[in-house]
Amino acid sequence: MTKSAVLIANGEVSETQYVQSVIDSNNFFISIDSKPENLNKLGIKPNLILGDLDTASIHNSDSNTKVIKLYDQSKSDFEKSLDYCISENIRNLYILGATGKRDDHNLANIMIAQQYSDALHIELITNFFQIFFVNGSKEILEKKYRNLSMISLIDDNKITTSGLQYNLSDEKLNSYSHGISNRIVSDKCLIKSEKKLILFIEIK
Repeated sequence: MTKSAVLIANGEVSETQYVQSVIDSNNFFISIDSKPENLNKLGIKPNLILGDLDTASIHNSDSNTKVIKLYDQSKSDFEKSLDYCISENIRNLYILGATGKRDDHNLANIMIAQQYSDALHIELITNFFQIFFVNGSKEILEKKYRNLSMISLIDDNKITTSGLQYNLSDEKLNSYSHGISNRIVSDKCLIKSEKKLILFIEIK
């Protein structure tokens, strides 16, 4: 089984050059009960369809596409898909379509992703940002002049950064807005965080 996959959900999928590069560099695609419009827009034929299958176009799926119905109604299809990836040792995930016009879904999916990020390396990709979950350190290369925001859900989280317009040195964020709208000013940026940090990097 592959160790890396692109997951496509039912929200808005970005069609940026960055998304195309992610698609081009991966060869395993999982549809999270995804509507066919998202798959068609991205030009993807999924290797696997997961979920309760209430929206996926199963009858029109390719004969090479594996279909697995996930029955646990106490969890969303997104959560069940992440559970499946853990069980199959698929650890590196790029997730498209997890956000969109439903603010409640947007927040819930970001929080779900950060909850699973201890077991999975997750990158959520929206129309505007790459969203990562840092617990330790993350090096950011070749993204000079892009906006960067940090949100910590833990008050006493000590953070150290380099390569930003406004750097931190073993400091905590004073509020949820304190880490918003920073800027990368170097070809190499380093973020170190003692505890879980949600990191947003602008897509250009």
